Amino acid sequence: MTDISVVIPTFNRKDILKRTLEALLDQTYPKDKYEIIVVDDGSSEDIKRMVEDLRAGRGKDRFETGPNITYLRQASDKKGPAAANNLGINKASGKYILLLNNDVIADRRLIEEHMMSHVRAENHSPQQGLIVQGRVINTSSLEDLKQEHKGYSGGYSNISFGYFTTWNLSVKKDILIKAGLFDEDFRHLCWEDVEFGFRLRKMKVKQVNNKNAFGYHFKHEFFVRDIGKVKEKSLNMGGNAMIYYRKHPCLEVKISTESFWLPMAIHGILSFFVRAAGSKRLYGLMKGLEDNKNYRLLAFVVGLSGKYWYWSGVKKALALKRTPEA
Repeated sequence: MTDISVVIPTFNRKDILKRTLEALLDQTYPKDKYEIIVVDDGSSEDIKRMVEDLRAGRGKDRFETGPNITYLRQASDKKGPAAANNLGINKASGKYILLLNNDVIADRRLIEEHMMSHVRAENHSPQQGLIVQGRVINTSSLEDLKQEHKGYSGGYSNISFGYFTTWNLSVKKDILIKAGLFDEDFRHLCWEDVEFGFRLRKMKVKQVNNKNAFGYHFKHEFFVRDIGKVKEKSLNMGGNAMIYYRKHPCLEVKISTESFWLPMAIHGILSFFVRAAGSKRLYGLMKGLEDNKNYRLLAFVVGLSGKYWYWSGVKKALALKRTPEA
């Protein structure tokens, strides 16, 4: 019988996903007691062939036979991580579900540590269930996973009260089913996990953190030429935040999504300076900081830009809500 199913949604990112799967094949937990499910969210890369090649080569080198690796593909159009996680959860045979990002390279004891936490909880209170939150360590080196990340590592943060983050987390499958799974109205990454956590808190499902259930989260070095990706992601985050708030219009969610008057006022002030400076001048400022290796100030500028675009996404979503239907 399968104890735990590892569900990994992915959209492209074949090379880093391969490293993620190799780490999961090399776990200390018994190979016949867990399975791996890869859910392809409409990738253009040949994820299926990579998974099949990896599965065929399990008996070679350091990999023993097992665990079972299943490849699933969603419809050709991209549905998003919420739908991908749901497909994997529904197909899983394990009692527990371990949700893992496609760029988290697991420590060899990661699955064993998750299961130890669940077994302890089962012995203490078998009916209650538990969320086990592992941790991730940022790294920009695949050769030396313990190397610290250099330069700017991202500007995405929020003051969410939620505790359900799917980078590295496990919970009983029947609890996920009872809660209604992920809300597939979220078509982009971000807030779909926090919204699910909100519902689980209402069900009084408790959480423990297991610092020994860790993996290395691979983050590419940031280059200013990639600023367009930061903008797109931040705008989508803002849109998703308002999906969350409309489903749960309470003070906690209003504060965590930063959709109240103060952030909106700051956004208005920033908009004045952005229009006055112009996008080319702002890009030039970032490029100059990058060329001079002033990463600390670059992190601040790009982080502030990401926050500005996030608020722009929030304001756009709020405006669409107020626009009467034709």
